[in-house]
Amino acid sequence: MNRALLKQDAKNAMSMANPHPVLTTLVYMVVSLAATMVLGVVSGILGVGDAIFDNAAVSFMTGLLYMAAAIVVSLLLGTVQFGYTVYSLKVFKQEETGINELFAYFPMLLKIFGLSLWMGLFIFLWSCLCVIPGIIAGLRYSQAFYILAENPDMSIRDCVNESKNMMAGRLWEFFVLQLSFILWELLVSVTCGLAALYVSPYMQVTMAGYYLSLKPYNSYDSGYQDGYADGYNAGGGYQDNQF
Repeated sequence: MNRALLKQDAKNAMSMANPHPVLTTLVYMVVSLAATMVLGVVSGILGVGDAIFDNAAVSFMTGLLYMAAAIVVSLLLGTVQFGYTVYSLKVFKQEETGINELFAYFPMLLKIFGLSLWMGLFIFLWSCLCVIPGIIAGLRYSQAFYILAENPDMSIRDCVNESKNMMAGRLWEFFVLQLSFILWELLVSVTCGLAALYVSPYMQVTMAGYYLSLKPYNSYDSGYQDGYADGYNAGGGYQDNQF
C-alpha cells in the first residue's frame, strides 16, 4: 500500500468537502464534551445527595442512577461516533454529506451499541492473555463499523467476521498506517487538543480510504484484492460515480 498517496487522497477529499471536516469535527467534539459534562453534573448531584442522606439504600440508588445515566450517555455518544465514521467514509468517497450525518443513525442505536460491546468484550478477553493478542484483535475488528455503515442490515457477527476476512494478512500494514500519524498525535498533545480539529478528520478520512482500498472489485463474495476499488483513480478521486 502506498501510504503517502492514500493520505494525499484523504487531504484532497477533505479540501472538497462542504462544509469542511474541521467544522463537522468541531461539532462532534462539542457534542462529546457536552455529554461528558452532563454526566459529570449528574455525578456531582448524586454525590451531594449521597453525602446528605449518608444511607446505604440511598447510596445504592444513586449508584444505579449514575450507571443508568452513564449507559444512556454511552449509547448516544456511540451513535454520534458512528455517524462521524460514516461521515468520514462519505468524505473520502466525495459523496454529499454534512453535520447532520452525526445525528442520522439513532434508529441503529442498539445495533451500534451491540457491535461496540461485542468488539470491546473480545478485545478485553484477548488482552487478558497478553497485550499483544489484544492489539491484534483490535486490528482484526477495525473495519467492522465501516462494514456496518455500508451494510446496515448485516448482523453484528457478520460485520466482525467480514472485518477479520478483510484484515487477513494486513495487520502489520494497518498498524504501520496508524503509527504513521504519531507525529500528528504529538502535535495534538502539544497544542492541548486544538490541532485535533484538523488531525482527527485527517486520520479518520484516511482510515476510511484504507477500508475502501480493501474492498473487492465486484462484490464481497469475490474476495479481497490489493489496490483501490474499481472506479477509483488513485490520486484523482472517483470516476463516473463508480464504487
